[in-house]
This record gives sequence, structure tokens and C-alpha cells, in this order.
Amino acid sequence: MRIEFLTQDDPLYVFPFFEEFVCRYAGEFEITHISSSPPMGNRRRSQMLKELTQLYGAVGMGRLVARLIKSRFLGIIPKQSGAKSYATLAQLCNAYGIPYAKIGNPNASEFVEGIRRRSPDLLVSVACPFILKEPVLSVAPKGAINIHHAPLPRYKGMMPTFWQMYHGERAVGVTIHQMVTKVDEGQILFQDLQAILPGESLDQLIRRTKPHGAHCIAKVIRKIRDHVPVSIPMDKSNGSYFTFPTSGEIREFRKRGLRAI
Repeated sequence: MRIEFLTQDDPLYVFPFFEEFVCRYAGEFEITHISSSPPMGNRRRSQMLKELTQLYGAVGMGRLVARLIKSRFLGIIPKQSGAKSYATLAQLCNAYGIPYAKIGNPNASEFVEGIRRRSPDLLVSVACPFILKEPVLSVAPKGAINIHHAPLPRYKGMMPTFWQMYHGERAVGVTIHQMVTKVDEGQILFQDLQAILPGESLDQLIRRTKPHGAHCIAKVIRKIRDHVPVSIPMDKSNGSYFTFPTSGEIREFRKRGLRAI
């Protein structure tokens, strides 16, 4: 089974998924390519920095920046497959011989043509920060699937883990679904829940649930490979959609005794 990943350059919250998936499943599936877009896509860097500082606070942002610098520094060091840990997606791909590239918008015609030349059976989106259009979604013969850390159709959109904590959910969901041109829609292929631990911060919860998502994706890819997928139509009657929280919602998040980091 030949698979290609579309993701974003995020060594803090997205990378744990890939570290788990590649280390555990690179021998089972052929990963033709991993393409990484800028964090949050076309969102202005100044706006992104402002929003993240509101969410994590000055001290929390300092901790995140320190972790980011550390990962970039350690990622320079070459490693072999089977190492105890990795720091960046580029370092991980190099260790396992997986083609990797930083890209812009994956909807660009030249990128779609590149996918066509690599001829994967399936595209997998993991936090890809762009809305994928039909040419990308239809280029692989088995289509494209996406992982979203929420029980779709509830909590579509941005920051699903934040919003599940905000609304007092006791567990955070994960949904793997077929991709269509509308965001976070399409036939559901897999759903699961993981408990939110008492006192767990948003930062801790995101990092803890990403490796679990890797195992969920592997289960779905096996079903697609073996021609036994289970598709569940998405019930749109009870759906909800969220964007990045406002400053008022972030203050309310803290008032409810919740921590971002």
C-alpha cells in the first residue's frame, strides 16, 4: 500500500504523530512522500503569534519557543532508523529514507502533478493547513483521508481539542474520514475516544493523543488496503464548527480552571 502524507511543519504538536507512525509502520506501508506546508497555512505570522500568545500567555509562549529551538537544534544531528527518539520530521524521514519536502499550497497544479508522478494509492492529511480542492483529493486512486481530533460532526474546524476541553467533555475524540471539498465532512471510517485526565493541560492532552492517532490511521489504512472499509454517513444534524478562540473565550477557558500549558 503506497501512501503519501500532507501535513504542516509543526515539531511540537503534529510531529509526535509521525514519530509514532513512521517508527511503527514504515515497514508495513510504503510511504512515497511527506509534504509539509507552513504552520497554519496562509495565516499571517504576526496574527498567529498574537493568537498563540493570548492562548498560552507570555511564559507559556516562552516555553514553547524554547522547545521549538531545541527541536530545531537537535534535528540537525543525523540519526539512523530505530533511534530512541527524533526531533524533527526532516530528521525522521532522513533516518527512514522517506522523501520529504517543505511546500507551499498543496493545491498548486505543479504539486498535484508531482503526486501523480509518485502514484500513491492513498493520500493522508494530518493537520494539513489548507482546504484541499478536488484535483488533489482525486489524484490518488483510493482517494484521500483525514484525521481530526474530535467526534465529528461535532467540533469541526480549528482547535478541536481546546473546544472539547472548553465545553467540559470528559473525553477527546478522534475521527478518520474520507475527504471531500467541504471541511471536516465525508464518510466516517473510524472513531474513538480518549479520556481527558484530571488536571491535564491542553498542551499535555494534544501531545498525548497524537501517537494514538497514528495507530488509528494504521487501522484504517489496513482496511482500505484489504478492501474492507467501514463507512458511516456523517450525521450533519448535530454538527458544530469552531474557529480560533477569541480573547474572551480564552479568559473563560482559564476561569473554568483549565490550562493551556
